[in-house]
Amino acid sequence: NAEYMGGLSFRVMDLASGAEFAQRGAELAEYFDSHGAPVMIGGGVLAYTLLGVHCNAESGAIEFLILDPHYVGPESLGTIQKKGWVGWKGVELFRRDTFYHLCMIQVPNDA
Repeated sequence: NAEYMGGLSFRVMDLASGAEFAQRGAELAEYFDSHGAPVMIGGGVLAYTLLGVHCNAESGAIEFLILDPHYVGPESLGTIQKKGWVGWKGVELFRRDTFYHLCMIQVPNDA
């Protein structure tokens, strides 16, 4: 069920624990296939921007392309990547002892 704010349609995915990211990886990958918009992640202690998901069908491993929105500094992609402000992260990034809310923009199919 989509909600609306500021003219945008969105869906919120609530996760009771960071451990749920492993179980929701395929659903998030499908979201990127159909909508392609970044996902804002907030929760008990952390905030991130999710830019993509990779699910390895052979191994079952899931990686998340994460942008940390707290970066302050020069617009140097090399520095940003080297310092870990953007990159592929495993499910261990997300804490098991806290909740997360994911805001998923629902991009119209005709956009």
